[in-house]
Amino acid sequence: MGGDPKYTARPPLSKAEHTFTAPVPPAYIAAAAIVMIAKSEVTTLTVQRIETGTTDGDELGFTGDLFSGWLERESGNRLYLHYIISRHRDEGHTQALIRSWLDQGYDVRVVMPRPIMQHILKKFRFAPMLEYFPDQYEDKVVVWYRPVNAEGSGMSPVKPAAAGTS
Repeated sequence: MGGDPKYTARPPLSKAEHTFTAPVPPAYIAAAAIVMIAKSEVTTLTVQRIETGTTDGDELGFTGDLFSGWLERESGNRLYLHYIISRHRDEGHTQALIRSWLDQGYDVRVVMPRPIMQHILKKFRFAPMLEYFPDQYEDKVVVWYRPVNAEGSGMSPVKPAAAGTS
């Protein structure tokens, strides 16, 4: 296995070592740099972490008396609910919160929901997909979202039954 010493195997590169060089005309390098700058400016989003018990959380109905948890609001109207615990189980507060966000026009996403939350999300016609959060998780994670073609909150208002009718 002597082989040519220029082509000897070396251990795999770490992420930091993944660089490649090749002779490239200077004009091409300048054009590539401009494209990279323009692309980074276009895709830059502001993300705000919001926790229960804060003014921002209260404004969204994510109040400390009903919930414990945190979410992120991206620029525009997207909310990522990362963690929520209802302080009063089985009273419908979580479902009402999600309905109010949808009715206000928010693009609601729920990151790695537990089975009970998945049950609620199915009522609103949410579906799972994979998303990547490089600052929080190593790999892509399951995020439930509401496809654009799902109209309204997806739930009919509950009408009380009239006395004496069936």
